[in-house]
Amino acid sequence: MRIVLDAMGGDFAPKNQVEGAVMAARNNSDLQLTLIGQLEKIEPILAQHNTTGLNITLVDAPEVIDMHDSGATAVKSKPNSSIVRGLSMCKEGAADAFVSQGNTGAVMAASLLILGRVEGVQRPCIGAYFPSLKNQVMVFDTGANLDSKPEQLVQFAEMATIFERYMLGVQTPTVGLLNVGEEETKGNDTLKQTHKLLRDADARGQIKFIGNIEGRDVFIGDTNIVLCDGLIGNVVLKLGESIPNIVGTLIMHALNKRVADGKLAPDSAKQFSGILKEIFHGFSDEPHGGVPLLGVNGISIIGHGNSSPVAVMNAIFAAKNMFEKRVNDHIAEMLKADEVKN
Repeated sequence: MRIVLDAMGGDFAPKNQVEGAVMAARNNSDLQLTLIGQLEKIEPILAQHNTTGLNITLVDAPEVIDMHDSGATAVKSKPNSSIVRGLSMCKEGAADAFVSQGNTGAVMAASLLILGRVEGVQRPCIGAYFPSLKNQVMVFDTGANLDSKPEQLVQFAEMATIFERYMLGVQTPTVGLLNVGEEETKGNDTLKQTHKLLRDADARGQIKFIGNIEGRDVFIGDTNIVLCDGLIGNVVLKLGESIPNIVGTLIMHALNKRVADGKLAPDSAKQFSGILKEIFHGFSDEPHGGVPLLGVNGISIIGHGNSSPVAVMNAIFAAKNMFEKRVNDHIAEMLKADEVKN
């Protein structure tokens, strides 16, 4: 399988991207990896690794879309960037998937512009993994669409269902609609209409809808998929990302104060610190690496800007799994079946 990795995307690019690509190539000999970006920066780092027998090639892309660039504008103004050229390779059939830890807005805009949409998809969406007390939880949409119509939200639920079924092995993932209350009469007109359409989709067998859920339910895990528009989803995502740092800092301050007051032994505080790291590991993006932009006519995996080499490697493997599990084909099949049933 041929995967293009944006070597210039991310807070620690291209170092972490090169290291992650080398790790992925060593772990899977079937991968054909292309590192795309500024060769004068990539080549010295790659030269530090033993790449004998690894299927890694380089493609020059002199322009860089950084985190401060406006997504859609940068795509048009920087045609020789790693994001635009990498996705163009996928469009032209020179690669099977694209992976980037770069500017999320630019990757989303370029993916839609260059790859287009899977037939029947109104708008693509993107999800995020959340730890919970029970199931693995994913929130859709977390920022691809700040304002969505009820019909589009239902499609997000359908695409998320396919993703969970084929990528995570959850045969019948449940969908909960994020709202201000559990009753179906709660929320604004969009949420009320979405609730009705989700019930209809459930009756057709397209999804498994459990009704409205509230914010506290995200981390409880009574549902596999939390459905919301991208504005709310992105707020939930950023709030979730802040929890390990804020809660961890507060706890460590309290532990250090107890140690200073002689109420807690330093060794005990150290042990508790280790437990804390284990607890917060569930918030890490490292095990998953990245998430796909669901609904685009191709594979575009978006990772976190601060991804470690391990996270970069796992984002590459996520692209590989998307390709092998034919997720886009299954999305197209579901939407066609949905159209027939309507």
